[in-house]
Amino acid sequence: MCAEDLLVIILGWGTLSPYERFSISPKCQGALQSASAANTVQLEDSRRAQILEFIKANPGAHLRGIKRELNLAMGVLQYHLRRLEKDQSIVSRRRGLYKRFYKKLDFEAEEQEILGVLLQETERDLLLYLLKMPDATQKELSGFAHISASSTSWHMKRLVEAGLVKARRQGSFVYYMVKGDPVKILRLLKSYHPRIWERWAGRLADLLA
Repeated sequence: MCAEDLLVIILGWGTLSPYERFSISPKCQGALQSASAANTVQLEDSRRAQILEFIKANPGAHLRGIKRELNLAMGVLQYHLRRLEKDQSIVSRRRGLYKRFYKKLDFEAEEQEILGVLLQETERDLLLYLLKMPDATQKELSGFAHISASSTSWHMKRLVEAGLVKARRQGSFVYYMVKGDPVKILRLLKSYHPRIWERWAGRLADLLA
């Protein structure tokens, strides 16, 4: 093997012009192509590991959120997410407009629903408010969240459908209360959204006692 061929192997096959590739000995061409393929596999494995670690740390993250945080091209990210799902490293769950991703076996279905809600600011705040103020009316919830009655009704319907809240009608009023386990909700909030937990801890810490 000549010195020029050895230098090209170090630089990589992908850096060469067609003329330069033609001038390399067949033996070195094979070695360069093999090295290039190995580097591609290594890069793909590294990206998948990066995506998997992000999902593990941010359960319930959706496609565009992952793309934004990891600065990956959409097509590249979608390819790796499909591979991770096919390999059963992650699972996805659609909630509303978003498909959310979780590390497989880390969370049961109810926990996935909770984590999905905790990523939605308005529904998260409504759910946390109900932990402190059970049997709140739609009017009370609207006043707390500073949103219209129709918006409150829409968000509460989603929380009821998720199995996290139950509604009770009495006369012309509808009262809401949390259906899920408050301790489970707060532990997930504290573990995966510590900054939000800090804002609510003074009001909700007693529920963990």
